[in-house]
Order: sequence, then structure tokens, then C-alpha cells
Amino acid sequence: MLLRDGVVLPLGDRALDLLVYLAERPGEIVAKKELIDHVWPSVNVEEGSLRVHIAAIRKALGDGQFGDRYIANVQGRGYSFIGAINREAGAASTDDISHSRLPLRHARMIGRDAVVAEVKDGLREDRFVTLLGPGGIGKTTIAVDVGHAVAEEFDGEAFFVDLASLTDPQHVARTIGTSLGLGLGSSAPDQELVELVRSRRLLVILDNCEHVIDAVASIAEQLYQEAAQVHILATSREMLRVEGERCYHVPPFEVPPGDSGQTADAIRRFPAVQLFADRVMKDRGSALGDAEILLVVEMCRELDGVPLAIDLAARHAAGLGVKNTFARLASRAELMKLDHRTNVARHRTLKATLDWSADLLTEFESIVFRRIAPFVDYFTLEGARYVAGDSDWSEGQFFDAIAGLAGKSLIATRLVQGQPHYRLLNTTRAYALDRLEEHAEADAIFARHARYMTEQLESQSPSPPPQGTERAAVWSSQLSDIRAALEWSVGPRGDSEIARRLATASAAFDRAQGGPVSAVREHTEHARGRPQAGVKA
Repeated sequence: MLLRDGVVLPLGDRALDLLVYLAERPGEIVAKKELIDHVWPSVNVEEGSLRVHIAAIRKALGDGQFGDRYIANVQGRGYSFIGAINREAGAASTDDISHSRLPLRHARMIGRDAVVAEVKDGLREDRFVTLLGPGGIGKTTIAVDVGHAVAEEFDGEAFFVDLASLTDPQHVARTIGTSLGLGLGSSAPDQELVELVRSRRLLVILDNCEHVIDAVASIAEQLYQEAAQVHILATSREMLRVEGERCYHVPPFEVPPGDSGQTADAIRRFPAVQLFADRVMKDRGSALGDAEILLVVEMCRELDGVPLAIDLAARHAAGLGVKNTFARLASRAELMKLDHRTNVARHRTLKATLDWSADLLTEFESIVFRRIAPFVDYFTLEGARYVAGDSDWSEGQFFDAIAGLAGKSLIATRLVQGQPHYRLLNTTRAYALDRLEEHAEADAIFARHARYMTEQLESQSPSPPPQGTERAAVWSSQLSDIRAALEWSVGPRGDSEIARRLATASAAFDRAQGGPVSAVREHTEHARGRPQAGVKA
């Protein structure tokens, strides 16, 4: 029976079974099917019955009253007991039970052995590692694998804390405590948590920190400073920026380079292709043919080697065929709709993954994010400000916005001759383009981009830099943006004057290069023959 202050609370047997099952696994997300199978074995029960009994539990416990929370509904995944747990005298000691609270690790980890080894070393040396990267890059998968790999070093005291379902930062400390089997009852749960674990050797994995990052950062720093045997592994789309944190940027999967001339067997050994092939084999029961492999390489390259995007595409390829899926990815709308029903809500579609990140942006970051979408390849800070900025913005505001987008893993960064260059991943760019159109800014911003590329070409010498230099790489990276600017300029909403200027400048580069820029020649010839009518930028 369920008691509160010695008074029996009205709760049926099924609901009580559910409560006990959830409370025995505090902080862990239990799938709806698992709960149904446990409480109603061998009986066909709809999810509606489960929801009715969960509602009864919440009512009996007073869930939501006075800020008290007990049962969390994690959309698309299941339920989790997040209330404080206090063990009474005579109850099983925490020393007598298994402490490890880690999700199951993947049966086969593809392409991450070096990453896992480096993160393990970082934990041993520095005690505090944050895995950084965009949504879907595989941070949680790596963290879980690392947890299992080092659990014995902590005598099984390895705990996984999923923060994705939290909406109130004030509940972070209690959620961590619940996952560790600790009841935090004081008015200062952060400090109480530190006191309770101060003398214990633990590994605490804090997963999905970005939406409650200030609260997580504060607690992680306290644990690092005051609990010398506690090791912390966090996953986040941005740094916690506190003492002791060692950041590891999780890279995308390696994809075969373009025109590499490698054999199909050699291509299959690249992690991105391995993941795609493994998923197709599991779902359709047959291996990829050599002709399919070439299309798979193109898809993996278009998806920037991001594991989630590759997995979603492969699931569709198993049913629709590789060729049809390849054609589908050419559509921005179809790309955003790639889905898998049983994934966690934030990973169910690429759009959901990017929504999660976009919702955390400041107003300025959100504006800049959508306005840099016309850039196809790497761009400079100067270029970003020309295309995405407004005249009434200060330099500091714009720089902070770009730094924020980079810090939140929405734009990639590289240094060229000591200067930062930025790029949106293809899937992220597709999402940003949708947002640009939603805000009715596409024509104006594409016009700015076309003007910027025109002025860049007109100001540069048409003689290409020596091959193999950093300057040559930057020069070559402009070709995609030249092509995009030409396509917009000669399009129905383009600008005749910009089209002609860009065509003239492009032709000079085309003659000097004699090859790579020839891909824009068709648009150049179109622009030269275009009538004067057009939309002025």
C-alpha cells in the first residue's frame, strides 16, 4: 500500500505496481511498452490505459503541487520517476545493490574507438570532460560507451543522468540526486548533493545539458571543486565554461573524398558508409551492391557525415531503395522530414533535432542564423556581416551572435591564415533556409549574398593562387557560392545588373582557372543574355 504521513493513499494495484517499478529505477526513462509488459503481462493493453494509471499516480502523490514533481513524461520515450527517494532503516543499503545506472551500450560501435579512448584518458587525467557537437553527432552514444568501458574503475558506481526532459533548471540537482539514488530534501539541493557524494568515487554522466546549461555548469563546477573523487562526463551542444572542464569536439564520421577513385571495398571501410550499410542490412536483410555504394557515398557527403542523418536516410533507403532515397534528399523539405518513429523526440526527425538547438538561440543569434543560410561553403566574418547584419547593429552585437552560433555547434569553424572561417552543415543550412523563407527575408538576403560575391570577385585578381596553398583552398571554396549567387541572379526573383556584373567577373576567373569555375559557365551565359527586366535588390 502507499502511505503518506501514516494515511493510506487511494491507489489501485496496477497503479501501485507501476509506481514501484518506476521508483526502483529513479531517473531512468522506462519505455511505455516495458511498463505495459510488466504490469499487464500476456494482455493486450492500449497506451490509453497506461496514461490513466499514470494520471492516478500523479493525483495520489500530488504531482505538480507546490512545485513537487514525481513522474516525468518524456515525449516519445516513456516515463521517469524524478522524485526524491529516502531509504528507511531496514531497507536494502545502497552498498548491497548494483550502483550502475547506465543505458545499454550499442552492440557495435562504428568509427568511434579513437574518440572513446581519448575521452577515457581525459576523464582519468582531468576528471571532467564535456563532449561537444551538434545534435545527432553521437555524443550520447559515445558517453554511454565510455561509461561502460570505465565502470569497473569506479566499482560500478557509474550513473547516467538524462536531462532532456527537464524544463525547470531548479530541478537539475534533484534530478542528479534521484539518478544517484539520493533523496535531496534541503532547501539547498546543490550543496546537499555535493556533501552526500564528497567521499565517494563516482562517474556521473550528465546528458543533454544545453537547455539547462547555467544550472548544470554551477553544479558541475561545485562537484569538481569540492568532491575530488567524482568524475564528470557531460554531453552538450555548447561548453559549460567552468573550472576544470576539458572539451572534446565530437567529429562527424569520415566520408570518402570526392573523385578519390577508390574501390567499392575501400569505400565500404569508411565509418559513414559502414553505418549506412549496417542499417540497410538490418532493415532489409540484404547488403548494398557496388552500384548503390556510389550513391551512398554521395548521400553521406551531402549529410556531412552526421550519424543521425545517415541513420535516418539509411532506414528510408531500406524501404524505398537507395536510388529513390538519393533523389528524395535533393528536396530540402523531404530532407527535413526524414524520420524514425521510435527515436527520442528531439532525434525523431532532422527538423526536430535542429528545432531543439534553434529554440535555445538569442534573438540576435536567431536572426543571424537564418540570414547566413545563402552561404553554401565557408565564409568570413566580414562576409557574414555584409549579408546577415543590419546597419543599426553594433559590431559587438554581431560578433557575439556569430560566436554564440559557433559555441552552440550550429556553425563549423576553421582557421585559414590565422583568420576564422565559418560554415553551416548542409542539413543545418537547409533548416536555416526554411526559417529565412518563413520570415519573408529570402529575396532580400539572397540579393545581399549575390552583391557580396560580385564585389568579392570584382575586387580580386582573376589569377588563381598556387595550387595546394591555403589561399587556393579558400579561393576554390568560393565556387559554390559564386554558383549559388548566379543561380539566384538569373532566377525569376533575381537582379539583372548583379547577374551581368557577376557573369563578367566569373568569366575572368573561368578563363584564368580553365576548369573548376567552368561549372558556373551555363549560368554566366544565361546572365549575359538576360533581358533588363528583373527585381532590384
